[in-house]
Amino acid sequence: MVHLFSPQIVLSALLAFIRDAPSSSSSATSAGYSPHFDITNGWANLSPYKEADGHAERYPESSWFDGEGMETFNRKLKSYSSEHNVSVGIGPLAFLKNWKYLLGRDILLATGTATEAVSGAEIWSKYGRMVYRAPPGMAVWDPELNMYPNGTRRATPTFRSTNKQRVLESAKWWLTGFFGPGHGNTSYNLVVIPEGNGLNNTLAAEHSCPGDLKEGTHASETFVPRMVKDPLARLSKYFPDDFDLTTSDVLAMMNFCPYEYATLGSSSFCDLFSEQEWLDFAYNLDLRLYGTSAFGSPTGRAQGIGYLLELSARLERKLIDSSDTSINTTYDNHSATFPVHQPLYMDMTHDKVIIGTITALGLQYFNYGPKGMPSNVSHAVPRKFQLNKVAPFGARLISEIWTCPEEASIEVLDNTLYANPDLSDTKSTTDFIRRMSAFKEWVLHAMVTLSLVIKLEMGDLNSKDKVWQLYRNADAIRLIFFNA
Repeated sequence: MVHLFSPQIVLSALLAFIRDAPSSSSSATSAGYSPHFDITNGWANLSPYKEADGHAERYPESSWFDGEGMETFNRKLKSYSSEHNVSVGIGPLAFLKNWKYLLGRDILLATGTATEAVSGAEIWSKYGRMVYRAPPGMAVWDPELNMYPNGTRRATPTFRSTNKQRVLESAKWWLTGFFGPGHGNTSYNLVVIPEGNGLNNTLAAEHSCPGDLKEGTHASETFVPRMVKDPLARLSKYFPDDFDLTTSDVLAMMNFCPYEYATLGSSSFCDLFSEQEWLDFAYNLDLRLYGTSAFGSPTGRAQGIGYLLELSARLERKLIDSSDTSINTTYDNHSATFPVHQPLYMDMTHDKVIIGTITALGLQYFNYGPKGMPSNVSHAVPRKFQLNKVAPFGARLISEIWTCPEEASIEVLDNTLYANPDLSDTKSTTDFIRRMSAFKEWVLHAMVTLSLVIKLEMGDLNSKDKVWQLYRNADAIRLIFFNA
C-alpha cells in the first residue's frame, strides 16, 4: 500500500441540520410503510445523515412553505376551537385536542448545539491532530500546537461564519468541540460576515445575486396541490365540516413531523401520511432548492462560484482584491479576516451554498435537463438531485489538499493517517485534492472541474483516462462531501 504525506489544508463548509432520526414502520391513515422504508428519507433537506454531523437542528424558517404555514395552521386551530368552544380533531387526529405548538423560529435547537460540539470534536480527531501535529497521548487542543514545523508561532487560527443567529451559534459550538472547553473562546478568531439583501457574502450568496430566485418557489407552488390532493381528501373527514382544511394546512402538518422530531424526539403527525406521500414531500423540497440554488436556477452557479474562488485563493495563498462574484473584498483582501496560510479552515454557512458550489462545479450528474425538474406531476419522479443525499440537515463539504513528494504514487491510500511529515524543505512536490463521495458516478466530473477552477498541478495526470484510474478505488483521491 502506497502512502501519501503532509495533508496540508482542510476546508470545511458546514451546515446546520438534524442528526439522527428513526426509521418507521408505523401506518399512515391510508396505508402502511414498507418494512424497509425509512421515513427520514422523505424529509429531503430536513433529513438526517447518519455518518457525520454539521450545522445542526434548527426551528422552522420564516416562509409560507415552512414556519409561516405551520404558525398559520396553529392559529387556525386555536381560532376555530375558541369560536366554537369545541376541540378539533377525531380519529387519527384526536391528538390535536391536547396538542400544543412548541416550536420557535429560525434559531438553533439545544440538541443542535450538542450536534455541533460533537462535529467539531470529530474534525479535531480526524484532521486537527494531524495537521497541527499533536504528539502521542495529547487528546485535546493545546495552544502550543499552533506552530510551524520550524518552531515559529503561527497566527491565531481564524474561522468564518455569517451573522445569522443559527449559523453563528453553530460556528461557536463547533469551535468549542474542536478546541475543547478549556480553549473554546481563547484559541481562535471568528470573523462574522453580515448576510442580507445587497450584501456580498460567499457564505450566504443568494443575497448577492440580483437575478430571479423564484423558479423553485413557483415549482413548489405548482406541485404542492397535486402532492396533497389525496391526504387533503382523506384527512378532511376528521375535521369539522366547516373547518375548511386547505392545501397549506396539509403541507404544514407534514412539516410538523421532522421539526417536532428534532425538537421533541417524536411527532404524532408522522403517522398521518403514507410512504408515497413522504416521497412526494421530499420531491417538493427537491424542486424548491433545485430551482433556487441548483441547475434549475439562473443564478445557481453564480451562487457557488465565489466560494470556489476563495478555495482557489487559499490554495494559491493569495488575497482577493477584486471580484464580480459574491466575494466581499472588504474581508478577502485582508489576511486578518481571510488568512491563506492556515493548516485548517472552517466556514459555517447554509445548505444553499453547498448546492450552489456543486452547481458551480458543473456536476452534470445532478442536472435533470434543460427544462428543469417537472412540477406538473402527481408524484415524485426519478432524479439524481435528492436533498436527503446531497445537502440534508448538517451537510459538510470538505476538501483535503495533499502535498506529496513529486514521485509519490496516489492510486491507493491508507484509510488512517499516522504521520504528517514536514515537506517544506522538499524541492519537488505535487499537490493533490483528496475526495470522498458516495456518488461514484459524478466524482470524476467534480475532480476534473475543480482541478481546473483552482489550477492545481496534477503532475502527469492530465488525461481523463489517467484521472479515472485515480478513482477506480473509493479510497483514492477523494472529494469529501459528508452530508450529516
